[in-house]
Amino acid sequence: MTPRPAIDYTNKDYQSLRRAMLDLARYRLPEWTDHTPSDMGVLMVDMFAYMGDIILYYQDRIASEMFPGTAVERRSIIQLLRLIGYELAPPVAANADLLLTFEFPSGAPAATTIPSGALFVAQAPAEAPPEFSYLGPDLAIDLRSDQAVPAPAIRPNTDRATVRIPVVQAGAAMQSVIGGSSGEPNQQFVIDQAPLIADTLTVEVDEGGDWVRWDRRENFLYSEDAAGHLLLSAADARDYTLHFDERGAAHIGFGDGAFGLIPPRGTTNIRARFRLGGGIVGNVGAGAINRAKTAIPLLVAVTNPQAAAGGADAEATADAARLGPAIYRSNRRAVTLDDYEALALRAGGVAKVKARSRSWNLIELVIGPSGDSLRPLPEELRAHLLDYFEDKRMAGTLVRILDAAPAPIDLSLAADIDPRFQADIVRQRVIDAASGYFAYAAVEFGQTLYQGDLYALVEAVPGVIAASISRFARSDLAEPPIEEELRLAGLPPLDSLPEPIRRALVSRGTPASRIELGPFEIPVLATLVADVRIGALG
Repeated sequence: MTPRPAIDYTNKDYQSLRRAMLDLARYRLPEWTDHTPSDMGVLMVDMFAYMGDIILYYQDRIASEMFPGTAVERRSIIQLLRLIGYELAPPVAANADLLLTFEFPSGAPAATTIPSGALFVAQAPAEAPPEFSYLGPDLAIDLRSDQAVPAPAIRPNTDRATVRIPVVQAGAAMQSVIGGSSGEPNQQFVIDQAPLIADTLTVEVDEGGDWVRWDRRENFLYSEDAAGHLLLSAADARDYTLHFDERGAAHIGFGDGAFGLIPPRGTTNIRARFRLGGGIVGNVGAGAINRAKTAIPLLVAVTNPQAAAGGADAEATADAARLGPAIYRSNRRAVTLDDYEALALRAGGVAKVKARSRSWNLIELVIGPSGDSLRPLPEELRAHLLDYFEDKRMAGTLVRILDAAPAPIDLSLAADIDPRFQADIVRQRVIDAASGYFAYAAVEFGQTLYQGDLYALVEAVPGVIAASISRFARSDLAEPPIEEELRLAGLPPLDSLPEPIRRALVSRGTPASRIELGPFEIPVLATLVADVRIGALG
């Protein structure tokens, strides 16, 4: 008798299922011998194998999408982490300080106004260059008062003055009616335009003739008063929540009448004002913002003396799957230094952070803002971080936000190159390789720099035969001349010392094999001198 075929539970594809069913048919129905594709029984087997393949695929997908560590769809990760109170960070807008130059007739009164929402445009290789907005109130300026700083005149019979203003990478203000209230609890409305900057969003409800602005809350279970106390959202609280889906669309949620007020019934009585922007595209270099899109009287020049910083893309799903459980375990409260560092990275606009405790109730966070290079912290980011930690720090603990300390490094090197290679191209590649070692994204706080790593990078460049480094040192810790040190120590001049001692002292200028930094310093390439020499083959 034919043995009963064993069931293989790993058979989950069409071919395996079809083969297993035909084996079972031979056992159950030995008289059925026609297994050609034209047979009706084979047609039924093919159909069930096809459906089984689809069902088992979704069965496996559902099992995988149930856990953040195995889920692959952004929608699944967002919903899973939302169950533990973790929201993926939306795009963050970059901040910059603009220097506006005004020109006006000599001796005449000069006044101008920078309107709220004034737009400025950056030069960028992208098709749509990023726009920056002034979000403060209308700024009336007397250009001859201490509101402005005098600047050298360019043309005769004219005076110049400069004014600094903060701007955010955001487009023009937009207003949209997002729907009407049905009077039901837990209503949701969607703003499809993306990426929306959360801090610019305002929601208003027409409550019978007047538009009333409602307040955004993290959730309806609690709100925070001016004293920092957590309170339940009352039944009459005009609150709404904001969440983002996998497409970046914003979802506006209202209460159920027990926690948060239900908007009164209406047809088109809910509207939103917002601005679009955010992302690393806003981290433009110094001098890139050079044109005003809004007409401002007497304005003749625009620039940003320092690069824009703080812009960040929406949080990646891989990062969320890794950080979500960690944040949950710390209960979103900053207790240890590691808690402060993990939470700061979640705040947005922060690329690097190092925490230290100066006393039992003082935590200092040394911050490197997001961007391509280390730069001073924008004041908006500093204020955002202080506000962000307000409900996360322990009671009585003070939080101070500090700029990361740059450690400037001087590097001089020479490379012997293969004569068959073009010298200019090899030199540029050597510069790129050496600069990459100090790239902002590649360095960390307190990182020890090794001369051997630089040799490995430079000598790996195609066309380089050998390399030599003549200077590898911090530029802010220059050593005094040897003669001066000997004089201060009361020792004889260098020329009168024995040859072995003189040779040892002179060799002190040999580059160190490594540079050790302080725990709160970030290495920055100050100067790079790269020479290439045609070497000999063989």
